[in-house]
Amino acid sequence: MNQESHIIFPLKRIAATIYDFLLLLGVWFGVGSIALWVNDGEILNQWLGLLIVLISTWAFYSYFWIHGNKTLGMAIWKVEIYSIDGGSVNLQQASIRFIANLFIFSLAGLPLLQIYFSSKGHSISDTLSGTSLRSI
Repeated sequence: MNQESHIIFPLKRIAATIYDFLLLLGVWFGVGSIALWVNDGEILNQWLGLLIVLISTWAFYSYFWIHGNKTLGMAIWKVEIYSIDGGSVNLQQASIRFIANLFIFSLAGLPLLQIYFSSKGHSISDTLSGTSLRSI
């Protein structure tokens, strides 16, 4: 029996995010190593380094949200992302969701409390991007 639940509570979202963060560390080390190699071992400008980290993080999440509807952390915690209109997640939705999640992260996750007050259990990033999460 496969029952889908559309309310994914903050603790499960945070657990999947922590798992994905560990994977992102590997991506950042790889991208940073390539950047150092290209720059003959000299440290890049700190702002350029931050930009590289943001772009690689966006690429990581966008790729997995668009091509598999989940990251590895989401798969472990049995969570999947989908577009509310019934289609698959597109690049615009993934980008909006990423920016909204940066905002949520900058406020220590407090906006996730909206899930408890939303009738459908949506977070701010769900609402703004037109996507939602479900248990699989």
